[in-house]
Formats: sequence, structure tokens, C-alpha cells
Amino acid sequence: MAKRIIAIGGVPASGKTTLLRKIIKHTAPFTSFKFGLVRGMYSKEHNLYIIGIYNNSLFSGTDKLSMAVQPHFFKFIDKIKDGTILFEGDRLFNQSLFDNYKCDINVIIVSDEVCYSRHKQRNDNQSEKFKKAKQTKIDNILKNNNCNIYFNNTEQESDNIFNEIIKKIFCK
Repeated sequence: MAKRIIAIGGVPASGKTTLLRKIIKHTAPFTSFKFGLVRGMYSKEHNLYIIGIYNNSLFSGTDKLSMAVQPHFFKFIDKIKDGTILFEGDRLFNQSLFDNYKCDINVIIVSDEVCYSRHKQRNDNQSEKFKKAKQTKIDNILKNNNCNIYFNNTEQESDNIFNEIIKKIFCK
């Protein structure tokens, strides 16, 4: 099997971390690993690397990694000869990655109303300026790349995204 990179992005509260937690539960067991500033989990059974730290805090995944992780991530990608590398979140989901590596880019879209409701439910304190900057980044990635777009406004749509990403993980 060749090396594959599955990237999942979207604005804050679009459901990225929730999706990864569900995938982790579905594809367990994992062992933790670290490579420079890269942290994650590896499933030997599935030859699957999940990048990020997933715990019970509101902000998990790649949000828990150092802001300086990207050069270490590039070295990690170069070191891996085969298997699937899966991640979500904006520490790594950016144009410089997509310019340098072939990635399966997946963007989760959520309506303004659902997004607002999720932010309120999470009781987060992300500023409007921060959220607008993240939306601009996603818009630019959509404009400059061939991306798979998934809507995540309902439980059914969330289940559909999960099923599609699972297919990608197990596609040999």
C-alpha cells in the first residue's frame, strides 16, 4: 500500500474533532507516538496514523500541537513509506502542505445557524475576527484545490461524512 494523506478541514465548530473521535473509536486500538513536535496515534492493524492529541477537552486534535509543528509534520510524511496519515484542523490544513504533497482534501461545511448554535453550545470564546480568518483560509483552499465538500448540519450528514472517510481509510 502506498502512503496516503487524508486531510480534513473546516471552520471552527464544523464537526472536525467530533468526526475524528468517532473514527478513533471505530478503528481502535492505537498506540501513541511522537516525532519531533508531531504527536498522534498509530493503529498497526490498519496502518493508520492519526495526527493530534485527542482527549476530553473542548479543543483537541491538532489544536493541541505546537504552532511550530508543520516542518516536523513534513519530515514525518517523508519518513512514512506506506500507510494512511489522517488529520483534521488548521495547524496542518494549509496551502503549503497541499502544494508539497498529494492529499485527499476534505472540507466540512456547516450553515451559519448551525455553526452559531455549536459555538454557543460549546461556550467557546473565539472572536468573530478569528472565525472570519478561518473562513477565509477555507475559502482560499477551496478555490485553489480539488476538494471533497461535505455538509454537516444534521446527524445524518455527520454519519455520511463518517462513512465516506472510513471508506477512504480502508480503500487499499
